[in-house]
Amino acid sequence: MLRIAICDDKDEQIEKIMAMTENYLAATKTTGEIFPFRNPLVFLEELPRTGGFDILLLDICMPGLQGIEVAREIRRGGHKTEIIFLTSSTEFAIEAFALDAAHYLVKPFTQTQLDGAIEKARSIIAKKERKPITLKLRGSDVRTIDLNEIAYVECTAHTQTVYLTNGVAMEARRTISELLSAFEHAVPGQFISPYKGYLVNQKQIRQITDNQIILRGGNKIPIPKRSSKEISNRYFDWRFEGGAE
Repeated sequence: MLRIAICDDKDEQIEKIMAMTENYLAATKTTGEIFPFRNPLVFLEELPRTGGFDILLLDICMPGLQGIEVAREIRRGGHKTEIIFLTSSTEFAIEAFALDAAHYLVKPFTQTQLDGAIEKARSIIAKKERKPITLKLRGSDVRTIDLNEIAYVECTAHTQTVYLTNGVAMEARRTISELLSAFEHAVPGQFISPYKGYLVNQKQIRQITDNQIILRGGNKIPIPKRSSKEISNRYFDWRFEGGAE
């Protein structure tokens, strides 16, 4: 049973999205329930009593509480809901993906586009699992960690320091190219080298400016100004091709 919630403040949008979602369920012979919410505050109030949802189709621009804030509250509450943002602008795209959005649809979208977004969300649900990697550290230590826990790697004076999302730092006994190769084998495309001496987990990107990448934890990774657009394009390509998995 697939539980899908829709949160949009406009009645006509709710009706349209519900009809398209029902089309998807019928076409894919999927058993599911659809729960419409016309007020984001009501949605958040009801969420603890609903048992949660597998997928949330969430409008961004709503009065009272923006969809981005709704998503933040969902993540703070520890809910594993896969969020598909619906919006009339790409303005909030990077912020949305920083909240682990499964997809981002710009209105008006087609049935095919919605079907693809829901399929992607379902794929994420099915494939979510730890992605362990074993690192040899300075000294004789060996540690197995989840790749998703790595925020970035920095190379200074031939030392590769691996920084985790919880603030822990460790020195790895592999070159930065060896680390990138190992990461690429385990999670293709998730880690990039935006500047000499750095590897960045794209899942941890909060913002990309002209001269730096800002991670969710606040760390800032320098990038050449001429590379900003290329890095942004690569980030969006990865996200839309399944990078939320």
